[in-house]
Amino acid sequence: MKILIVLILLVVTLGSGCTEREIRLSANDRQIVDTIYLRRLDSLRPIWDTLCVTNRQKMLDAAVDSLVRTRLEEEARLRARIKQQEQ
Repeated sequence: MKILIVLILLVVTLGSGCTEREIRLSANDRQIVDTIYLRRLDSLRPIWDTLCVTNRQKMLDAAVDSLVRTRLEEEARLRARIKQQEQ
């Protein structure tokens, strides 16, 4: 019986925590959030640029390899279909 009560309390507690609380910001609050966001964005931009420059060739090679692999698979399927039609 005690386990059932604990289980019911647990379900009720967890069930009520799933609803999202609606937050309404005033114009001043939105301005503050926007300012903080822009400041953080300005500090992150140089890091992102460095990461792009550093990883560009590796990402480009991976993309090209993926395209080549896809085309080779497509070619193999087409050749197999042609062989099957010839038989």
